[in-house]
Amino acid sequence: MIQAPKTFIQRLKYVGPSVIVVGSVVGSGELVLTSLLGAAAGFAFLWWVIFSTISKSIVQAEIARYVIVTKKTFLESFSEIPGPSTKIGQKKSSWAVWILLLGAIPALAGGGGIIGSAAEAANILVPFFSPGWWVVILSLVTSAILFWGSYKSLEKVMLTIVIAFSAITLIISIAIQSTEYQVSFDQLAYGFSFDFPFEYLALALAVYGYTGINSGEIMAYSYWCLEKGYGKEVDANKGNIKTWIKVMQTDVWATLFFMVIGTLPFFILGAAVLHPLDLYPPPNGDLISTLSNMFTEVLGSWAKWMFLIGGFFILFSTTLSGVAAQTRVLPDYLLVLGIIKEKKITRLSLTRAFACIVPIISGTIYFLFPNPVSLLLIAGIWAALVLPLINAVAIYLVSKLEPDLQPKLGIKVFLWVTLILLVLLALLVSYNVLIGF
Repeated sequence: MIQAPKTFIQRLKYVGPSVIVVGSVVGSGELVLTSLLGAAAGFAFLWWVIFSTISKSIVQAEIARYVIVTKKTFLESFSEIPGPSTKIGQKKSSWAVWILLLGAIPALAGGGGIIGSAAEAANILVPFFSPGWWVVILSLVTSAILFWGSYKSLEKVMLTIVIAFSAITLIISIAIQSTEYQVSFDQLAYGFSFDFPFEYLALALAVYGYTGINSGEIMAYSYWCLEKGYGKEVDANKGNIKTWIKVMQTDVWATLFFMVIGTLPFFILGAAVLHPLDLYPPPNGDLISTLSNMFTEVLGSWAKWMFLIGGFFILFSTTLSGVAAQTRVLPDYLLVLGIIKEKKITRLSLTRAFACIVPIISGTIYFLFPNPVSLLLIAGIWAALVLPLINAVAIYLVSKLEPDLQPKLGIKVFLWVTLILLVLLALLVSYNVLIGF
């Protein structure tokens, strides 16, 4: 039996799932969508980016709480939701699982956008290969790494890249204060005035869905917790269970820390640099060159290469961890829905199979629709629209736990407030698309 760590220092040794999750989202959402939101609307959505970064971590933690206590996977937990259900073989699956399954297509499309963005950066760095060939190369390399790799090797790679990326973004965001693009207090104050342009609501929704912890990462996080060993073989002693919940919460705080320093700098750079230059939408669809202005306008033309190298590795790390998550989630759909009967080695075999399949599908989607921004918007908007469902299910699941294992009242209230805000935003976006303000 794995002994539950008792002290804060001991809990830090078990930080790890957060690194995988951060590697999945600090990149595509932050580097692309968050920067573009700043480029489009200036500082108007600063409050929204902060709310987006923080709020979903609470939902993430409460879903993980239920998984640790029950030892059920994310989808097994969602199968317990009341209402219409299906039964294939001995497996009963709720309507919520089927709705989440629809998200596999937008998720694969988002993967295509990420691979395409990484390929564009790689093409500028090494123009010997065209973007198309780079997509093929990156897809094959991703498959190979995840087919032969392991959780621990992936965690080490992500940790190195995340730390380096976070350091660079902080340096750039500080250096901007010595340029003509320096950020004033009035600009930051305006970001909390809630006076925002409605024409960018869809982009704001995509940012909410694809920055910080999105619905896919909330789902994936529960699998990483199980693989890391949180609560594994724990006995019925509630004290041990509570200790593992604290370990998970420490890990979530680590996630939030990296999210903040990996998200806000790019929004600030987009708002302070790209917005005055009127670079939204990216001219001629040239995404990478447009975003590189955040570095070159602050540090000089030489910084273009820093951006390209850092951007490539971050986007590729997003591809790695994003596909790794899908290789856990997609097999679980097949098992939970009863399409494939579970045996002792079934999950491992399916995980390796999907490691080969997923990058190829995402790469193919990019070839069919070679527009990374559009693909990321599709994935982001779907991820945002499904978040109210995940939020509501989190409220239901934690209410099923024994009273002393449930979250505190303040957390429950926060979950309800977040749910109401998400539903209102979805209604606003729908109204804007169908009728218009």
